[in-house]
Order: sequence, then C-alpha cells, then structure tokens
Amino acid sequence: MDLAVCADDFDAEVARTPKIDRFCSTTAWILPASSALMPPRASFTLRGKAGYFAAMRGIHPAGFPYLEPVELAWGLAAPLIGADAEALVEEVVTMLVARRTWQLAILSGHTIDGPQRRALERAMPASWERRRGAPTIRHVASLDGGVDGFLSRRSRELRKSIRKSVRAAAAEGVTFEPVRASVDQAAALYERIQAIEARSWKSLEGVGISQGAMRQFYAEMLPRLCARGEQRTMFARKADADIGFILGAVFEGEYRGLQFSYDDTHAHLGIGGLLQYHQVVELVGEGVGRYDLGTEMDYKRRWAEEVVETEMLAVVR
Repeated sequence: MDLAVCADDFDAEVARTPKIDRFCSTTAWILPASSALMPPRASFTLRGKAGYFAAMRGIHPAGFPYLEPVELAWGLAAPLIGADAEALVEEVVTMLVARRTWQLAILSGHTIDGPQRRALERAMPASWERRRGAPTIRHVASLDGGVDGFLSRRSRELRKSIRKSVRAAAAEGVTFEPVRASVDQAAALYERIQAIEARSWKSLEGVGISQGAMRQFYAEMLPRLCARGEQRTMFARKADADIGFILGAVFEGEYRGLQFSYDDTHAHLGIGGLLQYHQVVELVGEGVGRYDLGTEMDYKRRWAEEVVETEMLAVVR
C-alpha cells in the first residue's frame, strides 16, 4: 500500500488513535523520514477494518526478514493506527500469524500503559518472544490559562530570564515575525531558514539541518506541512535581517516543536528562549492547548511539566 496515496485517510485515523505521538505518526513525518533517514525497505502497510498497520519490511544483513515502523530513526511513529485498539490488534496479529515472511517485528511509538500495548500482550501467541527496548521520552507543556498560565508553571528563574531577555531584545531593536506559508512558498521559506542555520553553532558543529539527511528530511516535510496548513514558523529579526527562527507544526490542537536556531553572533540575547516564548504567545492566540517540545534534552525540562514515554517492543517469531 502506498501511504502517499491514502495520506488523508491515514492521517484522519491517526487523529482518532489514542495514546500515541500523533504528529510523529502522520504522513508529514513518517514519509519524509522513510525517504531521507531510513534504509531501503519494502512497504508492508495494510489497511484493515479497524485501521492501519503502518510498517515496512526489510532484510537484515544476517539474512532474516524483519518488520518495523515506517519511521524508526527515533522510534516516535506508532505502527498501530486506529481508534479501537482491541479490534485493530486482533486484525494485525491474525495477519502476522498467517504471513510467514517475517521473523522479527519491531513495534515502537506506543505508550507503555496505552491500549495498543495492553491489547498486544493479550493477543500475541505465547510462542512469540517479547523483548522490551529503552523508553523514548518527550516533554510536553500545557498552554492552559494562556501565556500567564504557561509562565506560572515555569520556575522563578526561567520567568526572570525570559523577562530580562525580552527587555534586552527590545532595547536592541529585535522583532519577531510569525510566518504562515502556502505550499508554493515552502521552498523560499526553507531557504530563509537555511540561511539562518548556516550561521548557527549547530551548523558549525555539523549537528543541525544544514546538510545531509536532516536537510533532506525537512526539505521533504515542509511542503507537506504548508499544504495542510500545519506549519508554524517564527523569525527573530534585527535591522531588517533574520537572526533566528523556530519551526513547528500544529496537529489536532497540539504544537510539535521541530527545530530552532539563531545567528551565533546574537547568542548573548537569548534568542532561542525568546523564540520559544513568542511562539507560545502565538499558539495561545490561536487556541492551541499543548506544546510538545519533542524528545528529551536537558533544557526542555524547564519548559514543560508533563513527561510522555513510549517504548519499543521487539517480537521474535
């Protein structure tokens, strides 16, 4: 099955699926990841009555066939997509029992206490060996109560730092510009983002999105986000020049932070934190309820109060 052809239906099912990382299970994330970040594999995606099993099939160098989610670069995407986890898992397990073309199946992206995981434990044959992988952690902030509510849940030190940075940036003439681009404007938007990225510490250390597979990943993702009206970008500007950006996407009332970067010569202004703050202001204005900062990094703990964990389950036939 070609997921690009049935993307709208698939993403509608993602929106109905409980207890998963919804944005990172949509086609806007998994198809660019499959193309740019994953090795060559064959589609193993199936549409049943209760939903989708979104998977790919490959051959391990040791010679055995395996199944894995469409995106396994971070293990964020959930392969079991559908509102009724019990019915979906029953369909999928029945199919996997009948098909002898796999030996190992990797199922990631589902919460440890979620309905998919519980249904799998009940439905899988006892002869299948189960191996649990390390959990993947995300940090999520509530936007309840607007900007004041968001700030009230941050530490006193972070609130003080934000206020100080806002004053310092204003004194130096820094402004913040939200941009919502159409699909025809996606390429120009990405060029603008890349011009800032090239002047960042990330680019200098080779860890950003200015080159290689990560550059391709976002180049393929951004037009999809723009076409669906999900893209949210904010630029920091000084003297009519871009000095920073923050990029994310909104899906089902939740903002998923993707990337931010800034010109390293302006690091003293705390541009990264200011971009986060001004993005929150914009999101609150449009009624977005949650801010998913993504996978675990130390600084994200200060900006969020909820921890979401998913776990990899490896099934050996």
